[in-house]
Amino acid sequence: MGMRRLFAFLALAACGTSPEVHAPAGSGSAVPVAIVVDAGVTADAAECPVCPVCTAEDTGAEHDTLTLTKVKYSDLPNWADDKHSEAVPSFLRSCERLALLDDKAAIGADGHGGRAGQWRAACAAAKKVKAGDDAAAKAMFEAEFVPWQAAGKNGPDGKMTAYDVQQLHCARKKDKKFLYPIYSRPSDLQVLDLSKFIKDAHGRRIWGKFEKGEFVPHFSRAEIRKGALDGKNLEIMYCDDPVDVLYTHIEGSGKAVMDDGSTVWLEFAGKNGRAYRGVGGVLKGMGELTAPGSGTMQGIRAWFTANPKRFDEVVDQVQSFVFFAESSKPGAVGSQMVILTAKRSMAIDRAFIAHSTPIWVETKVPLAGKQETVLWHSLLIAQDTGGGILGAVRGDLYWGDDDEALEVAGRLGGAGRYWLLLPKGVTK
Repeated sequence: MGMRRLFAFLALAACGTSPEVHAPAGSGSAVPVAIVVDAGVTADAAECPVCPVCTAEDTGAEHDTLTLTKVKYSDLPNWADDKHSEAVPSFLRSCERLALLDDKAAIGADGHGGRAGQWRAACAAAKKVKAGDDAAAKAMFEAEFVPWQAAGKNGPDGKMTAYDVQQLHCARKKDKKFLYPIYSRPSDLQVLDLSKFIKDAHGRRIWGKFEKGEFVPHFSRAEIRKGALDGKNLEIMYCDDPVDVLYTHIEGSGKAVMDDGSTVWLEFAGKNGRAYRGVGGVLKGMGELTAPGSGTMQGIRAWFTANPKRFDEVVDQVQSFVFFAESSKPGAVGSQMVILTAKRSMAIDRAFIAHSTPIWVETKVPLAGKQETVLWHSLLIAQDTGGGILGAVRGDLYWGDDDEALEVAGRLGGAGRYWLLLPKGVTK
């Protein structure tokens, strides 16, 4: 669309949403929070969006609201049983980002995490907790934060999934074994921050390029495969498995083991601005993946192994395409620009939840090497986002970069609940 049409679109998007803010009430009262979001707007829910695993198309509700109900720590299921000290290092990494902000800086897309100054005491207290001291860590969180149960328009039950870091095997030069490129960000790829145009944009951004005075999506996945970026020297490396490359796009980060034995970490650098569609959703739309459990990462990989000649036919329908950069940090980097901590970091929809927020999660988790699941409770920190992570009660749990993470994350998905821990005085 041209710039005039873009501004018209932005104006229409602004008319389509209206934030609702209510003053906080006493304990046990519900607080509707800031946000009626139109997830149908062609925009990302991320400042630097990663695309954690979604094994089926996940578009989110057209409109959602977040309602917070103040509770007590005794209301959090199994709260006393966690190893709270394991969440402290993850939280301190978020504190490093908060420390860069002015005290009056709004936390979260619409300031729904309060002001940076309201987090200072909690960060200072967390620094004093000794490693491994679960009792001190638990006492710190209880002293510095107030728990709130989160609910969307359909109530407190939401959806939880998990993701891991995809391992690839790659080389700097293309040959008969290493054929599939990882691309760096094109110089003409731009991102528009809708909050500069719309008062209630909720941190959403759109990616694309300017073409003859119009802002349009960048090349599609099929166009790139057919050579649209050839000759621009954007290839960072070439890998030996197209499915590994696809999963790296879905997860937004990767760990490349190079042919010389070295390891290169890849981090998100941009996307083409095309609508995200999960590969599992594509296959199910084609009448595939009909067996129970076949929509997991493992099931999708098995389908591609059995149908290698249909890879392009399927993946070209996943038009969203991610660009990468070599990371200077040895680990998966979330959209808060911190290294993620396995089982202690999670991706959320930033339209509802601010980065740095501690979140008490309840969901069922599959056991490694077994078909059974167990009810799982743990304290995680909101440090990431994802194109398919949309909604008031929607979480994606970072499980790590080892073999167990690959197995568990690929099978984890189902109902879940969470409770936000907000600094005292923060209720928006």
